[in-house]
Amino acid sequence: MPGRYFNWKLAIVLVIGFSVFCATAVGLRRWHRNNRAEHGLEAGIVAYNQKQWEQAANNLGRYLSIKKDDVSILLKYADAQLNIKPTKPNNVQQAINAYRTALRIDKNSSEAALPLIKLYLAISMPGEAELIARRQLGSDSMTQKEQETKIQVHKNPELYRLLALALAGQRKFDEAATELKTIIQEYPEQVLAYETLGELTEQRPQDFASSAAHWFNQAVKNNPSSALAYISRAGFYLRSTDRTKALKDLEQAEKLDLSDPVVRLRLAQVFINADVLDKAEGHLAVIQETMKTDQRLWQIWAQLALKSQIKEKMLQVAETGLKELSWQPWEFMPIAIELFIRAGQFDRATDCISKIQQKDIFPETIAFFEGIVADQKEKLFEAVNC
Repeated sequence: MPGRYFNWKLAIVLVIGFSVFCATAVGLRRWHRNNRAEHGLEAGIVAYNQKQWEQAANNLGRYLSIKKDDVSILLKYADAQLNIKPTKPNNVQQAINAYRTALRIDKNSSEAALPLIKLYLAISMPGEAELIARRQLGSDSMTQKEQETKIQVHKNPELYRLLALALAGQRKFDEAATELKTIIQEYPEQVLAYETLGELTEQRPQDFASSAAHWFNQAVKNNPSSALAYISRAGFYLRSTDRTKALKDLEQAEKLDLSDPVVRLRLAQVFINADVLDKAEGHLAVIQETMKTDQRLWQIWAQLALKSQIKEKMLQVAETGLKELSWQPWEFMPIAIELFIRAGQFDRATDCISKIQQKDIFPETIAFFEGIVADQKEKLFEAVNC
């Protein structure tokens, strides 16, 4: 019986063919993944620039699932997640993960560290905020001499101010005061450092040697041309029920540089708190020319309208705010509902309530407003149920 013949040439050809097939399949798969990532990046950047936050987050997320070490896109992805309104816990967690990943790749990225620290402070996690701040500053590995000159090395006083807030959030008041005093000594123009120290002293006077008034006065003394310093002290005077001094500081602030719309917005807010609504309205009108799609602007407009108790003004603010924020109306809509109710526009309020119910957000707030509308329409049983 003849022996079996094994065709080695055919086997080699088959093995080579299979290898080529596998390599081609892997290459095609890699090309497809890269192509999908590039398309996600392009669409994500376009959506981000147009402030279409959900689309931006989705598309940038597709890109990051392939290119996991792109720090600049991680920062945009986190920012997009936080700008989705209303912000949900998952959005916050995704942003935290993105910032932490960016910091693992670039340990010195203040663009990742600062918003991450602020985020931890906002969700009442001061311990995590302190940890990130200290890692960023490298203070856990500094010698005593290096710590004495650390601000000069890092040149980022805002990071130390946030570290102070994180320490205060853990009741480490002495350490918080030390950080803030160091900022003030090295950077006397940092008005927010004086303000933070003053506010902490207001809250816990027994834990600080100097009075709160001392720090607000120091802010003005060392920054006599800063509108923010006078606005900050005016807020302190109002909280201390010294309206006369508050108004004097606000009048002085109006004479100084108000080119920063955020500073002017604070000025308008303090004028509202002081019941000087005409001046507040004037400043808000100026800000509206450059910040008409800013959520904070319309929230303060609403405060002014409600305080004025003028129905026409409430209606105008609600309608204009919804129009200007049409690209992202949900955060402002509960405020608009209250304005419509106070203005007697119950049908408009009901329409907004229906839109929010379709999104399944703010259930407790919406139930409360439904009850008010039902009560105003004398539907007492329905009001009680709500």
